[in-house]
Amino acid sequence: MTDRLPESPASRTHVDIATGVLIGIHGGSVADAIDELFTTARNHRVSLFELSRTLITVAEGRDIERSSATDAVFEVWGSALGRRGAEATFGSVTDSAAV
Repeated sequence: MTDRLPESPASRTHVDIATGVLIGIHGGSVADAIDELFTTARNHRVSLFELSRTLITVAEGRDIERSSATDAVFEVWGSALGRRGAEATFGSVTDSAAV
């Protein structure tokens, strides 16, 4: 993974929205939220863009398949997103893996 964003507008948009989600959860600055996204992606070895899309999906309370990115989102931000949302999302995971 690199610290440079690709030129895809959709990818940058997802990072921007995920940054806003983190600011909504914790407060703080844009720089702090972006750093938290980069650090979490690196520590969990997932794509920054996949992590951003997953964080947005979970924050919206939509169904999502279990993946490394969902595991990272729930480990790092699950309690801040509310257990009710996490349980609802994991309750509808299409993967057969137990959560």
